[in-house]
Amino acid sequence: MLETTLGHEGRIRSSRLGALFGVMGSVLYITRFFLPTSAENPAESLANYDGRLAIVFGLVSTFSGIFLILFVLSLRAALPKRDSVLTIAAVVFSIIASIVPVVVNLIVLDARATLAGIYNNSTVTAIDKAAALVSEQVLAAEEEAFFALFVGAPLAIGLFSGSMWKSKIFPNWLTYVGLAFVTIIGVALLLIAVGVVAPVLGFAYYGLFLLWILATSVYLWRSDRKTATSGRSQ
Repeated sequence: MLETTLGHEGRIRSSRLGALFGVMGSVLYITRFFLPTSAENPAESLANYDGRLAIVFGLVSTFSGIFLILFVLSLRAALPKRDSVLTIAAVVFSIIASIVPVVVNLIVLDARATLAGIYNNSTVTAIDKAAALVSEQVLAAEEEAFFALFVGAPLAIGLFSGSMWKSKIFPNWLTYVGLAFVTIIGVALLLIAVGVVAPVLGFAYYGLFLLWILATSVYLWRSDRKTATSGRSQ
């Protein structure tokens, strides 16, 4: 009885911490979009480069990734063990989806700092400045292509949605949100493959992504009793 009680309390703490991590990770994820580390014009990006803002962006991006990883680990702990293969795969894809963008962002920020130093140096030749501008354009293009083709998040959310639907701990509509997110990514990739870019799909992507994480966090906070019941029935 004591062991069961301690296990139940441990699940409650894990679920509630996971919910907090999900909310904090989402807030930091959104915050990144309000930190302008680059401009549409490469020359403006380098001329107006702010090292302190770049550091803040790097920290926000890093902690967002860390919090989202802790969130998915707590989510996996709340789901029944019979779906361990699905949830383990979902965690792996989630970690990839969280870490890789952070690493890419840090590399881009470091490279942009070097290019800005070259571009804003009055002793540098015009040829070197032109080379810095070209390199900045390449950085921006690689960043956009990376995020356009990124599939880790939809795979993770799709797998988690399947486990959540079977667990009966979370409402079915949350599973439908996850499947809608995966569908949006599939449609977007098909359109990109034929050379069509639909900005509305980008808004749908971020909207569904954040809705899924925040709603899951709410139900994760409230799922302690059901999680304990499911754990005793395994």
